Amino acid sequence: MAELKPAYLICGDDDAKIDAWRARVRRRAEAERGPGGLDAFDARASDPGEVVAALSALTFDPGTRYVLVDDVGAWKAAELEPLESILAEMPPDTVLVAIARGKALKQLSKAVEKAGGEVREYAAPKPWELPKWILERGRELGVQVDQEAAKELVGLVGTSQQRLSRELEKLALAVHPSANVTTADVEATAARDTSPQAYDLADALVAGDLRATLALAEQLESHGERPGRLVFPVVRRLREVHRAASLLDRGVPEGKVGEALKAPPWLVKKTVARAKKADRAALERAICVFADLEIDMRGGGDVQLDEDTAFSLALARAAG
Repeated sequence: MAELKPAYLICGDDDAKIDAWRARVRRRAEAERGPGGLDAFDARASDPGEVVAALSALTFDPGTRYVLVDDVGAWKAAELEPLESILAEMPPDTVLVAIARGKALKQLSKAVEKAGGEVREYAAPKPWELPKWILERGRELGVQVDQEAAKELVGLVGTSQQRLSRELEKLALAVHPSANVTTADVEATAARDTSPQAYDLADALVAGDLRATLALAEQLESHGERPGRLVFPVVRRLREVHRAASLLDRGVPEGKVGEALKAPPWLVKKTVARAKKADRAALERAICVFADLEIDMRGGGDVQLDEDTAFSLALARAAG
């Protein structure tokens, strides 16, 4: 077993990996010291002085002592001096694990590294990387998730890793004793995203209604959705309507269109209705606009714009 460092700073926006870190620390502390073996603090309710007091407290218990502090991003740089001092001379057989959501204070990172500790930053997967992440998370849970099922799960549930992980756990239980998760399993079991639907935004694009498109985008943003998280479900919806429109243009009966889409009846009905009114060339143009946007957001475009501006321009071009 690798030798423990005196301190760890775990930061970033990959909620799944950060939560896994927290769970491992708790399990290890309780395995070595028994129930309640972890000293846990919430930085939103406890200041650095309280954590320092706990680290400094004498204990006659044998073995390593673990102190976990959640949400250290709530602390201000001016408050950190007591913690920096004790990190410079950490009590023996004591391990401090500090967790920050997003970027950690540079001052705290430097103090942890100077103390011989370790800073680990975990970036969340991009929206287009989530299906691959779902496959990996599924394997950890002992199930094999079909690639199309992974895409369907993102489209239905949204891009929150925590929600996706919970839905995967539900799916693993639902398909037992089978170890395979299909698109049909996802459609039957997964809870849909409760925020205003990105599908509605895509439908406004399909209709070429710029005013409704921008209003819905603003509404989604007010619910905490970021542009990068909306691209996947919007493009998925555009492709659904485009496929339905193509099939109808070829004279395929509506019933057969539903079979080809492999979607729930309620969604097929809505998609076919949109497809009947849609301009297929406009749909193709909108899909291309969002393909260019994805390249730009990955840093591969010729023009570098901030995420919000790039998304707004893409909406205007697609709706127009």
